[in-house]
Amino acid sequence: MKSSFEFNKRRLKIAKDLKGKTNKDLANILSCTEVTISNYLNEKKTSVPDFEKVVILSESLRLPFSFFNSTFETQVIDEQIFFRSYRRIKARYRNSARAYSEFAIQTLEYFDKKISNLPIFQGFDIDTLVNEPEKAALTLRGDWQLGVLPIKNIIALLESHGIAVFRLPMEVKEVDAFSFYHDGQPIIFLNTAKSAERMRFDAAHELGHLVLHSDDKNVLENMKDKEHEADRFASSFLMPKEAFVAMAPNNLNLPNLISYKKYWKVSLAAMNYNLHTNRLLTDWLYRSNCIEFSKLGYNKSEPDPIEREKPILLNKIIKVLLEKEGRSFYENIDFGFQILDDITFNLISENTKPKLRLL
Repeated sequence: MKSSFEFNKRRLKIAKDLKGKTNKDLANILSCTEVTISNYLNEKKTSVPDFEKVVILSESLRLPFSFFNSTFETQVIDEQIFFRSYRRIKARYRNSARAYSEFAIQTLEYFDKKISNLPIFQGFDIDTLVNEPEKAALTLRGDWQLGVLPIKNIIALLESHGIAVFRLPMEVKEVDAFSFYHDGQPIIFLNTAKSAERMRFDAAHELGHLVLHSDDKNVLENMKDKEHEADRFASSFLMPKEAFVAMAPNNLNLPNLISYKKYWKVSLAAMNYNLHTNRLLTDWLYRSNCIEFSKLGYNKSEPDPIEREKPILLNKIIKVLLEKEGRSFYENIDFGFQILDDITFNLISENTKPKLRLL
């Protein structure tokens, strides 16, 4: 094993970001100088840790040995990724999110080798509507034959159209959600630390970026405008205006608002905002509702919450691979079981946990 080992410097940088370590931390782990660590990280330098030091890194950082021996070379850069609230996210968390993006790409490539007939992304035929988010959302609803009723499971919907959906692990919960394209494949990451309603809106918001901003060379330019456009797309995609207005209750008191937001599977805040946007609430009533929701704690805890949605296609893929290959399915992934399970909504854990039998 020693003779075949080739240290991957980029993976050391990724490990450092994932675990929130400094060069000094790594130097303490390996009992060496920070200059030595800098040389290990510098791809222009030939210096690499020996086999024993990599074993120590693996054990201390709780990452598989194979993590540092990876031959996977794909890199994702910030200019590719639609981050929500980019400037508020600390560099460490952006770096971690980029790392998880690369793990997702590696996972998809692995799935493609093992499973045939997976849905293929066909693109969006909405080029003329990129400056009209609401119309783009309604056009896509039509293209996907969704009608005007609430979307049952937006994650499953995205999967069925070839859009890959992954989960952000808890250590990067400061990142709301993000999306990007890799070789024409759209990928979305969602934060399950948020409410089910807000996660649905995030999914629609990221879909908006993929639809409206796919031709952008640098997604970081004019981010404020792009974020607003993606929000408008998400509102229209989840709550199409014609049906939303026609079905709104005459009496918009709090119980009716909660009932109506649950019907559309959106947050109370999103419901309130959309009612105001569509002139079903006056400015005064809209602001009064915002104050009331805050007092009742509804900004932090959604009233009468919906059930959290999970991927359906991803779950099927994992079940098939577990049946065909058992443990070797996830042991063959060089970044390890824990990361793979985290980004796949803990579906591997769910499908491998012992089932209780009634005697």
